[in-house]
Amino acid sequence: MSELKNIVDKIQKRDLEKALELCELSENSKNKHIILNFKGVIHLLKNNLDLAESNFLNSIKIKEKFEDPIKNLYSIYLKKNNYKNLLIYANKLIEIDRLNIEYKYQLAYALELNNNQNEAIKYYNEYIDLDGKNKKQALNNIGCIYLKRNKPKIANDFFLKGINFGEDKIIINNTLNSYILLRDIENSNLYFDKAKKIDQNFIDFKYNKAKFLILKNQIQEATEILEENKDIPKFLITLLILYSNTNQKEEGNKLLTQSMDKIKDDPMFYNYYGIKLLNEGNFNDGWKYYEYRNSKIVDFFSKTQEWTGEKIDTKSIVVFNEQGLGDSIQFSKYIIPLTKIAKNVTFVVQSSINNLFKDDIKNLTIETIETSRNKQFDFKIALGSLIKFFFKEKFEKNENLIQTNKDNDLKWKKKIESNKLNIGFVWSGGFNGANEPYRSVPLKCLKKVFSLDANFYCLQNEIWDRDLDEFKSSNLVDYGKYKLDEIASIIQNLDLVITSDTSLLHLSASLNKETWGMLSLYPDWRWGEFDKFNPYSSLKIFKQEKFNEWSNVENEIAEELKKKISNNY
Repeated sequence: MSELKNIVDKIQKRDLEKALELCELSENSKNKHIILNFKGVIHLLKNNLDLAESNFLNSIKIKEKFEDPIKNLYSIYLKKNNYKNLLIYANKLIEIDRLNIEYKYQLAYALELNNNQNEAIKYYNEYIDLDGKNKKQALNNIGCIYLKRNKPKIANDFFLKGINFGEDKIIINNTLNSYILLRDIENSNLYFDKAKKIDQNFIDFKYNKAKFLILKNQIQEATEILEENKDIPKFLITLLILYSNTNQKEEGNKLLTQSMDKIKDDPMFYNYYGIKLLNEGNFNDGWKYYEYRNSKIVDFFSKTQEWTGEKIDTKSIVVFNEQGLGDSIQFSKYIIPLTKIAKNVTFVVQSSINNLFKDDIKNLTIETIETSRNKQFDFKIALGSLIKFFFKEKFEKNENLIQTNKDNDLKWKKKIESNKLNIGFVWSGGFNGANEPYRSVPLKCLKKVFSLDANFYCLQNEIWDRDLDEFKSSNLVDYGKYKLDEIASIIQNLDLVITSDTSLLHLSASLNKETWGMLSLYPDWRWGEFDKFNPYSSLKIFKQEKFNEWSNVENEIAEELKKKISNNY
């Protein structure tokens, strides 16, 4: 044992060559697994990761449940970004010692890195409940998972809980980020000051500062920060997105050409690039990159094989929507051709809208996550991924899966007056929706429209703080409290729906109601070349001419509406 203690002493003193020499002199058949682990540690300290890995693996070949080399392999695979093997050895540690709560944290982290988000959250929560020493980090990590899921409110709750166990620049900046995403100016200012005080040179603070300036519409100042740090991929990609949103196409394309080699392997870039290519009509490459969208990283039906276009005439397939309500509504029609080549198709949608979809289509079943959770399928595919197989399909006019409840239609027909033109109105989408706040229209920018002699009905259920005063003093009748299936019946009894780029635009147009869409200068990719394949026949587009300026849209709609009112009444 004294030889082994000498080796440990040399390793601790970083006399690594002497330690390696002692390993060779001391090795025998009884201690070989220990010596191999020591050799692995020495090579790990020398940053010879492959040699270290080989020694650790050989150690556990001799003694399968030798804990030290398994812990060391976890460290190796974390350094190598080999997340698949990281998860394997995290599970081995749990098997060896289920009472070691720190192993729960390591397993949770490995699950997170493998995008098994629900399981990661489960183990993080178990670790927190057991009062693990890295409780703050676990809370922070759960918050980061919810940020990836575009749920900044839930993320913010976890960050704030983590701060109770001590402030550091990582969790403070994550909290700041969540407040920026929530567009909470007051708390963003508070945490901006905290983050700046801790470390104003911290790269995450600089990035948050740029995003905060964008939120406050200080585009030039934000651009300068992003430019200064464009060697870092996330700054560069955010700058490219900013150029797109502000319609600076020439600057954006020039920067992209100059920088492609720096970011061509970055998943964050894939998402941006996929959307850009789809918008421009390069579908061959666009669909490939679109698969890297953040919303695709979900663990729905994780044990089911993904469909890649193989023959499924005798197979079952589940289609699930991982994005917003508008995607469920707009893209659901691409399930129709799928039902013609599959034995059985199950469409899993949000429980709040499952009544909107027709349930009498051959080979099609409508389910929710709750009702389908324990069911077995041969294949799965996300709705956003299904489009690439059928986007060139020609549909009959208004062919889709959307329906309304006939009894509700009749009920609202009796409620809505017919003395004037009845117009449904939606000016802003979900607070945390894609490309917000630019795709939503401040209510004050539509005064000319509301001054006209018509009945206006608010169909949205969320009123942003910036619009509250204007909304209270407007002539809008508030119908936004109803669920979407009820809203669908209201829409059926209106003359017109005017809406920004929201789920209600897709609902109204899918119901073949005359719909006027208000689009930002650089709208979502689906309004680019993709829209030419199967455009809504009842939709008319009014598009911004200048970034963040809605006056041309307001004027055009007001003029068109005057004519419509004059012609109808």
